[in-house]
Amino acid sequence: MHLLAVYCFLLLITFIQPLFGCSYTNPNNDVLTIATFNIAWLGDDKDPETLKRSDEDIVRIADVIQETSADVIALQEIENKQAMQRILALLPQYAGVLGTKGKSQNVGFLYKSSIQVQDIGEYLPLAVDPSRNRPGYVIQVKKGNFDCIMMSVHFKSTSRFDSTDELRSESRLMRMEQSKRAIAWMDSILRSKNEEDILIIGDFNDFPKRTKEPTLKDLSDSRLGTFLTADLKSCKYPHLFAIDHIYASSTASMRFTLGSEHMIDIHSMYPKDLADKVSDHCPVILQFDTTKPDND
Repeated sequence: MHLLAVYCFLLLITFIQPLFGCSYTNPNNDVLTIATFNIAWLGDDKDPETLKRSDEDIVRIADVIQETSADVIALQEIENKQAMQRILALLPQYAGVLGTKGKSQNVGFLYKSSIQVQDIGEYLPLAVDPSRNRPGYVIQVKKGNFDCIMMSVHFKSTSRFDSTDELRSESRLMRMEQSKRAIAWMDSILRSKNEEDILIIGDFNDFPKRTKEPTLKDLSDSRLGTFLTADLKSCKYPHLFAIDHIYASSTASMRFTLGSEHMIDIHSMYPKDLADKVSDHCPVILQFDTTKPDND
């Protein structure tokens, strides 16, 4: 009974806070607010779970998503649709789409039901090695005068499991190839002349300003687009650059609201033990102007 009471209280707070709190973003038709959030092993509550979460933990994740005020949120590390439904059940203003070929770490999107979204589906070429990498997920979005194509990505990491120089080098090469394939995807759309506003959003597992053994050069050096979040620092390790980013084609960048890029620091919202159950990543957010005339 005590647990149920706590859960109900947290659920109430989740919905009351946006009504009385102050949000950085402006939830109106003049801007499209975009976010990316790696929720770190969000499972379906069926054993075995890599990161076990209680109902209260799920409420806190939903609360963080509410705080973004985002129209569209690229997600990473979602086990399956049942896992996504755990947070959608607390976010009635959102709908969601999710890939299935990323094993237990799929990518997808949440989006407000009030905006126009076309589900395009998984982009398989981004999985350089399908047994070890995740495809991207693509949707088309329209709000006001701004329509764009966006892909949620989760590039190969160089983790503690890469225990040898050979494995670390292999992970970097995979990430470099994913960077090359991502910019090739953007280029193919631009060449089709059907859409000029394109976004690549998610966990790149590297930062574009890296000078030693950089893996994102095909994206960062391209004239086709730019990392709008390149200067953001990690919320967990403030002396390091962030690895979650939003990359925009040159035309889409012209709609970018300068200074709107920011993070929600979950470590300032919750004690460490609770923050760790939300994620080891923080949402990255920025805005695009929807009032300028459509350009394509």
